[in-house]
Amino acid sequence: MKTARWLSSFAALMLAVPVLATTTTTADAVATIEHNARAAHSDAVLVWKDGKTLLEPQPGTGEEPIHLMSATKSVVALAIVLLLDEGKLASIDEPVSNIFAEWKQGRKRDITVRMLLDHTSGLQNVANAGEELEAAPDLVKLALAAELSRDPGTTFSYNNKATNLLPGIVERLAGEPMDAYLEARLFKPLGIARYTWLKDDAGTPLGMAGLSLSARDLATIGQLLLDGGVTPAGTRVLSERSVALLTGASARSPDVGLLWWRIPAWERYELKGQMAGFLAQHEVSAPVQQALLATGGRAFDSRSALIAYMSERLGADWPQHYGSEITGRGLKLSDMFDIQRGPTVAYAANGYLGQHLVIVPQQRVVAVRLIHRRDTHRAPLDDYATFPADVLKLAQALQ
Repeated sequence: MKTARWLSSFAALMLAVPVLATTTTTADAVATIEHNARAAHSDAVLVWKDGKTLLEPQPGTGEEPIHLMSATKSVVALAIVLLLDEGKLASIDEPVSNIFAEWKQGRKRDITVRMLLDHTSGLQNVANAGEELEAAPDLVKLALAAELSRDPGTTFSYNNKATNLLPGIVERLAGEPMDAYLEARLFKPLGIARYTWLKDDAGTPLGMAGLSLSARDLATIGQLLLDGGVTPAGTRVLSERSVALLTGASARSPDVGLLWWRIPAWERYELKGQMAGFLAQHEVSAPVQQALLATGGRAFDSRSALIAYMSERLGADWPQHYGSEITGRGLKLSDMFDIQRGPTVAYAANGYLGQHLVIVPQQRVVAVRLIHRRDTHRAPLDDYATFPADVLKLAQALQ
């Protein structure tokens, strides 16, 4: 089970957020995506409008399964709402202790299924999750045994360990492994025939990552959500209630739904005052302190712009530095930056290396960008962090 770098909890920071669009034509917007996708060495790019192809630079490459990394989590969420639709899960606010009796005692009895889905469980989580999770033979047991670092439901903290409990919940309630459950109830109705799913030594599919799908099949899942849970053949797979649950805002972060990211029309970041003392108080390392303090006096009009600025100062290994020094200390962007955001206009599944599925409901656009992991990967350029922003500009041009 090779996980390592793509499991770091800094992945929450990697979501690219669009900015207000300037006037552009549809042709220009499509050309921008194609140019930027090639520059980022993308292996598959696919853009649909109402299910019809607007862009596919290399026809046929969208048929090859590629590891979705953490975008897998968004598919795992579909398994949970399928249980809900079938009545096998009473509510996403069901206490996990009703499913795993190990949590009947202590504060973990307050953790609900929703908290696992919106990263508010409070379970202890290390900055570089790969160091801990890669060697674990049974990730469900590891999650069940985890201590709490925060009170359940109080704090958003991106958590790979917690999401690995979800496949165990699916198997216990559905009576079959999660991959088999999804194959019968999601993949087959959508015509998805080729996929692989990494498993731990206990034979349980991973929840944090591990699913490989083609760009076309991933886009088909996006189209399902765009169409309110109905397949192109007219078969209802998900209820409208479940689709709404997946993309509704978490009480603790407007950026997330249930393992789906919520993309605003615009966002603005400015470093808060007196950050030097704050960072020193939390014992953040000098290089990371210096990189953050260097943002003072500047306004960043997207999260991807802030990421680019940080990467210039911390180098290619900036995610590890950020993960250990910021996320690992329980800090969030909102602790350090004043953040303003516009209304939510799109939804996304994303993962390490720059795996993206973007859905823009108003303009009925579904877009996918995938890249194979390779030793020559150059972050952040090859991550194509601006892909969601470029897709939103295309959607706005389509108006």
